[in-house]
Amino acid sequence: MTIFQFSFRQYLLLGIGMSLILFSIALSWIEPLSEAVFKDDTVAWQQLTISPGKQAYVSSLDDSTLVLRSSSHADARLTLFTREDDGASPGDLVKDLCGRDSCRYVPLADARLNGAIADYASATPLRFVLMHPANAGIWLEYKGPPKGFSAFDKIIDAIVNQLHEPPEPTDAS
Repeated sequence: MTIFQFSFRQYLLLGIGMSLILFSIALSWIEPLSEAVFKDDTVAWQQLTISPGKQAYVSSLDDSTLVLRSSSHADARLTLFTREDDGASPGDLVKDLCGRDSCRYVPLADARLNGAIADYASATPLRFVLMHPANAGIWLEYKGPPKGFSAFDKIIDAIVNQLHEPPEPTDAS
């Protein structure tokens, strides 16, 4: 009398189940390695060179939009996008937003950026920051917790510095 008397079908199902368990364990090991490959990559977008560094990673990229997510704050993201000049300023747009929603409007205190902040008071505080560097067709939008905004300080500084750099002189020869 044997205790472990299984049919071929039961052994097959046991083997499939064990392989799925091992595969899921392997995926949990592979995921951090694949994120590490993409986290520090420099991205060229709209004639800008953006290095997210360790504080952020690129989560989406196309011709008109670049989305960076914070590595330390899961809900924080910085979106760079192109927008046609229709005369609206970030302050106008955020004031209109706060007029419709229950948020607090605050002008952004950065002379290099025309920007505005919308702070939402709720169980989980939310900050929405809209920025538009002068003479650029690129806009920046932060959405996330108020404390997560600082994770993008270096990236925003690098973007603004690139936008305000004088063009390199060309040889007239």
